[in-house]
Amino acid sequence: MDTTVEAIVLRRRDTGESDRRLTIFSRELGKIDVVAKGAKKPASRLRGVTEPLSIGQFTFASGKKQKFITSAQPRSSFHGLRQDFDRLNLGLSWIELFSQVMPYEECFEEAFELCFQTLEALEKHANPMVALAWAEVKLLEITGFLPSFNRCVLTDSKILESEAYISPASGGYVVADRAQQISDRYLVRAEVLYGLSALVALDRPPVSMKFTQECLFALQPIWEAVTESPLLARQHLLSSLRDIS
Repeated sequence: MDTTVEAIVLRRRDTGESDRRLTIFSRELGKIDVVAKGAKKPASRLRGVTEPLSIGQFTFASGKKQKFITSAQPRSSFHGLRQDFDRLNLGLSWIELFSQVMPYEECFEEAFELCFQTLEALEKHANPMVALAWAEVKLLEITGFLPSFNRCVLTDSKILESEAYISPASGGYVVADRAQQISDRYLVRAEVLYGLSALVALDRPPVSMKFTQECLFALQPIWEAVTESPLLARQHLLSSLRDIS
């Protein structure tokens, strides 16, 4: 029996002479892998809708070991995001991270809505890096990995230092005299932690934000601890931001 889902294409791997294996995140079923037969062919109707960052309605049939797309109708390809190199880098970093965090075959509609809202914001926001920082904090929140950014996880005290220690393994900010024995601690400007903490309460990206780049850098060790993955697209993004600075 065929199944139809609304889904975002997170990853594409070419396989064989003309096929594509996709990782998609669906509103109905969560993250799944599907095969698009013949999608590499220039004349294939599946070619455009099977590109990463595309959203569409996918109908697939389940075989013994794999799911095969039988038809697909595009909903959005975020054309504006694809036409801007910087925005595209942000988008690719986002879907790589999202894909790493999401488990397979678990319905998570709140995550689907966040992913869609984020791609829209990365396409249209005046400062798309602000949108990405907001989205990453919200992703930490809804998946249960949100650190304590503004209160010590050991003493519950507020940040008093101008540069504060944060430890992914400990769960967030740690006061200096307790951080010395924690091996994964690293220093972050206190204003960065205040900014990250403020994003938690927002249901959409703010118009502007201070220290946005520093926020993204500060989140990298947290994401590496959560995903246990090098996150190559995100590393490429951070490397390009260093070059600009």
